[in-house]
Amino acid sequence: MTTKKIKFIAGFAVIVASLLTMIVYSSEKMSLYYLTVSELEARETEFANTRFKLAGKVIPGSIISRDGNRTVEFEISDLIDQDPSASKRTIRYSGVVPDTFREEADVVLEGKIGPNGIFVADDMLAKCPSKYESQSYEEIKASYE
Repeated sequence: MTTKKIKFIAGFAVIVASLLTMIVYSSEKMSLYYLTVSELEARETEFANTRFKLAGKVIPGSIISRDGNRTVEFEISDLIDQDPSASKRTIRYSGVVPDTFREEADVVLEGKIGPNGIFVADDMLAKCPSKYESQSYEEIKASYE
């Protein structure tokens, strides 16, 4: 084999190894379980030392800022309006708080269960509230006249 072929094969092997490493790393990150608060309550022992995503709605009046707004503690639940006795989970999040984070916001958190059953999150996504408001047929018709 010539030196040129050896360099080509070595370069190709490095590229393939890099791609495989990226695929394995990203698939591990993307393969986290996604649970709601009530699902977590039913399966909590399964996820004792495991990272997963937890989704819920921020309970009004539960947001407490600590450490100069670097740490936020709050509670989330599946359904706020329909069932006041619905499952709740206390969350402790350290990091940059999204602008869309507020009471009754839908949040998706990534982390694991810490001491005292508190979910310790290191990543938070607060969904934007829907700005869509439906109009009646008469309102739409009147806007074209």
